[in-house]
Amino acid sequence: MALPAPSARLLDTLRQRVRADFRLGVYFVFGGLTVAVLLPITALRFAQGHTLLAVIELVIIATILLMVRHAWRGGNLDRLGILVTLLMTSGGALITAVSPVGLFWLFPIVTASGFLAPTWLTLPACFALIGFLLWEGNALLEGGQPLAMLGALFVNGVFASVFARHAGARRAQLEQMATLDALTGAENRRALEIELEIAIAGARRDGRPVALALIDLDHFKRVNDRHGHGVGDRVLQDFVRIVQASVRRTDRLFRFGGEEFVLLMPATDEIGFEFAMVKLRKALLELKACGEPVTASVGGAILQAGENRDGWLGRADDALYRAKEGGRNRIEIDLPPD
Repeated sequence: MALPAPSARLLDTLRQRVRADFRLGVYFVFGGLTVAVLLPITALRFAQGHTLLAVIELVIIATILLMVRHAWRGGNLDRLGILVTLLMTSGGALITAVSPVGLFWLFPIVTASGFLAPTWLTLPACFALIGFLLWEGNALLEGGQPLAMLGALFVNGVFASVFARHAGARRAQLEQMATLDALTGAENRRALEIELEIAIAGARRDGRPVALALIDLDHFKRVNDRHGHGVGDRVLQDFVRIVQASVRRTDRLFRFGGEEFVLLMPATDEIGFEFAMVKLRKALLELKACGEPVTASVGGAILQAGENRDGWLGRADDALYRAKEGGRNRIEIDLPPD
């Protein structure tokens, strides 16, 4: 049976974002497994009268769900990883202090911290747990084989740290290859689709305006025909360099296809958009092909309430069409009706 359209869109967005962001996928797997395993155990604890343990586990479940939600809505995954690791480490220590059964949770906690936290935090978190166990003492004695437990926990922490460091470097390299345009160094269309969804979610959450500009280099085919594709490639590279030097650090430039680019500008209203475009237009005066000026047409749109990615891009495309029809080398913005 087919899923309802909103559910299908949500599932498709989830797949795209998880494929593009390994760490976000880890958060979803970690959150799902934690809830699936801890929830029935917590219910059993309540039924058996172990109220303190059950309450601690319930707080951990609720906090992890909130953090997964924050990650989905575009939260900073580095800061979130630190918070999750501190929460898991503290929660594991607290459960272990209440009951020796908490010892069994320390191993997945150390392993998960290797994937979720920055690499510099994995080993210190492991050492903190070992130090707590030595200081508290009772859990190790009641659990039996204290030296074996400490040794296994230490080895687990070292392997998690080493693996996370190498996996993180490899992941960063693969993410760069997957999201950057090889010619210009701008982000690519795949990255754009993901970042637009994040921007829309952020605007709905915070209520801040966000703008995008669809930029097309005028008569670019003539540049290739007259001067060759090598010159055309250098023009595209120069364009990206000029744009990135003239916009804010928070603004993101994407190559949409061919000579068409998208500039995503968070916290930007109509006035801010016009100011940014005037500044960009001045900067682009230095864009040339063998001494000949290369101009650009711009179509912009401010995200409207309830608007999706396609509608937003579509309005910017309509504005770009008007800029071209109006003689090119122009800036048009699609304004909502009064």
